[in-house]
Amino acid sequence: MVRFKQWEFFKLFSIFMLLIVGLSMPASSSSETDLHWLWHDRCADCHGHSSDFAQKYLRVRDGSLLGLHHVDNLPEFLHNHYLPGELVDEVYALLLAQLNVPPRFKNECSGCHQTAAVFARAKLDFQGDVLSTKKTGQSVANFLKRHRGLTDADILFYVELLDRVGREVKLPVN
Repeated sequence: MVRFKQWEFFKLFSIFMLLIVGLSMPASSSSETDLHWLWHDRCADCHGHSSDFAQKYLRVRDGSLLGLHHVDNLPEFLHNHYLPGELVDEVYALLLAQLNVPPRFKNECSGCHQTAAVFARAKLDFQGDVLSTKKTGQSVANFLKRHRGLTDADILFYVELLDRVGREVKLPVN
């Protein structure tokens, strides 16, 4: 029986995993990749929901996203951690946004709408540059004016959040 040292096993395992991940990635450009699907498919088993992960393990200093263990160069770490190079900047931006935005959707909306990504995929699309409901084509901003007594500040918060998430999940533009 061939005996491997622990580091040799880890090295071979890492190469194997990189090959598996690379071969199983959808053949699409970064402009077509649903970042929330990618996180769920590639990262969630170890790291949980991306927002929970960002809140627990990341921080921002001088506008830069820092990891607890990978302080110096988080983008380099992301690139070397089973993430295709063309998606590093997009996933970095997703995590930065999730760290900078309070988890209001999770706390206030998930009881009816699951996650913002699931909600956006199922219920929203873009009419040109305007985030709209799929069912009626009404702008999300106008829809929210009559939803649960939201204030103008709440509406602005949710329109900005859902617009960002809609772009991260690559909602179609009609």
